[in-house]
Amino acid sequence: MKIHLNNCPIIKFNVLPDPEKPVCLNVKYDKNASFAAGSTFPDFMVSVISEDSNIIKNINPARVSMKIWEGLSSGNRIPANVTTLGCSKVKDGKDEGFFYFRDKMVPERVGTYSIQFAFAIDKTNILSSEQIIIEVVANDPVQLLPESLPATPVVSNVRTVASRTLIKDLCLHIKDEYNNRTGYDLVGKIIAAIKSSSEEDTEIPVFQGKVKTIEFPFNRGSAEIVNLVLAENSPGRDSTEYILEFEADLPTLAKPLEPYRLSFMFYNDFKKQQRMATLTRERDELSKSIAVYRNMFDTTEQLITEMKCQVQEAETKQSHLKNELKKHQIDIPQTSILQCVDSLIKQKMLEQEGVKKSPRRACTLSNYPKDNQDILGKIAHLAQIEDDRAAKVISWHMASDMDCVVTLTTAAARRIFDETQGRQQVLPLDSVYKKTLPDWNRTLPHLRNGRNHFRPIGNPVFARDLLTFPENVEHCQIVFGMLLGDTIIIDNLDAANHYRKEVVKITHCPTLLTREGDRIRSNGKFGGLQNKAPPMDKLRGMVFGAPMPKLYSVLSGQIDLLQQYRTAVVKLHSVNQDLHLQLQSLNTPEMQKRKQELAEQEKSLKLIEEKLGMTPSGKGTESLLPLEALDMSDSPTPPKRMRR
Repeated sequence: MKIHLNNCPIIKFNVLPDPEKPVCLNVKYDKNASFAAGSTFPDFMVSVISEDSNIIKNINPARVSMKIWEGLSSGNRIPANVTTLGCSKVKDGKDEGFFYFRDKMVPERVGTYSIQFAFAIDKTNILSSEQIIIEVVANDPVQLLPESLPATPVVSNVRTVASRTLIKDLCLHIKDEYNNRTGYDLVGKIIAAIKSSSEEDTEIPVFQGKVKTIEFPFNRGSAEIVNLVLAENSPGRDSTEYILEFEADLPTLAKPLEPYRLSFMFYNDFKKQQRMATLTRERDELSKSIAVYRNMFDTTEQLITEMKCQVQEAETKQSHLKNELKKHQIDIPQTSILQCVDSLIKQKMLEQEGVKKSPRRACTLSNYPKDNQDILGKIAHLAQIEDDRAAKVISWHMASDMDCVVTLTTAAARRIFDETQGRQQVLPLDSVYKKTLPDWNRTLPHLRNGRNHFRPIGNPVFARDLLTFPENVEHCQIVFGMLLGDTIIIDNLDAANHYRKEVVKITHCPTLLTREGDRIRSNGKFGGLQNKAPPMDKLRGMVFGAPMPKLYSVLSGQIDLLQQYRTAVVKLHSVNQDLHLQLQSLNTPEMQKRKQELAEQEKSLKLIEEKLGMTPSGKGTESLLPLEALDMSDSPTPPKRMRR
């Protein structure tokens, strides 16, 4: 940025991006994937991007979430009916900073949905991704169902057509297992047949025209069943329940559909049919009412079971975190838990801030502006070294390279060269011959001769093993692997001479640097001012900085554990309270009244069935009208996990 003032010098400001400030979320997923109802979403990979366009690492996975809701919303406003899902974080170094949302279930209802990922910057500020709009389509066809469930037909074999009519008008559709309409591209036919619940029954009613089956055309996912009538004087047992079965014949469908079955009552006497029709209507109403009551009680029972599981999971989580805190010598009292935890978090944060502000070695060499993602920065800023003596001798050894700017591409290096009129050293990584780079995991020279290796003195280690890289680890390993090679750090000059003398007996010996500041070159030459590191203050700040003290990461881990423990305590209290309220609701006068009403309705249903001449199956009304076939739109629907 430049500020021009009349008759004044030009002031230049170089605003550096903050590598710790999150500015956006990057979301990757298979954009060609389809979203079938009730299936599994493709994996979503989310990362938090900072001002300098790099991925922010060391983020608690609990701060990243996935939100999904039905329909569209304007701007970033999220509706109240949003579902929030958590993520799992991959621990290995390759995927550090990425958060995966795996095995998340696609909604069961067909329609348009919105997905948005969120990162909690703090308790009040949320960073959201762009909204992803998806279309949930129907799953595979599995069943044949009517648009609305008809009442149980009551027919006889008299002359009057109305008394013989099984179905006046019924529309059948193909649906998936989640009750979504599907199969719009299927063409075929629906075959209607009458069957008996008893295999020994030989008196099976027939349709008008004395036919056993009738076919109806099926097109665009549905079929219209109209004027399905029994034959006059049709065979059949008086006061018997028969099943009207509709089977789909669709040649292009690989897996056959579950037929739709509708029970009906058959009578030989017209007046009896009229009386029984009234009783049958009463039975249908009672069956539906009983199913609603049962569904409500089952849902309540399943909800309590689910709540008990949540309480157990919360107790296990809290206990596990408490044990982890004990490993860090942090004991939590039995009373005033939240106050104690909040106090500890505050105390640890103050300690951490003190550690962060404590003076430590820093590189005072100005870095090159990283205004392009192809610029990694100057070599002096790419690595850190904890030990002061090692930092001094390695910085001195690499003095001619410390000011060099590393870039990913030759094009970026050329731009820097042109901008500085050739005064700035540059190193493009795309010009490095990587086959000659040292193996980062290779053993020291004295260990490469099998059982004949010698015991060295002076604690030798590869110089590269003392480096830590705050970011761009893979690129930095290329840079320092090329510049440092197999250079070894050892205690003093005597130990270095002893080491070299023994190594050259078996293999080539690389450059040796001593912690006292001496250097033995790879050709064996040592001594003189050019092979002796000056004091630290003579390096004019061109030294590798020191990493954050280990105490800082220890405190970070403790703070994270305490925050997780606090969340677990609040969660356990919440689920315990919900469970207590739900258990109390079981004994309310209203609930007792509903149980009494259910018992009375079941008793009435049994009497009606006896009048109809039907034999109960011993399983309530399941033999009369399946619960899953009833229209229970007024009853509460349990979540998918409960229904399973």
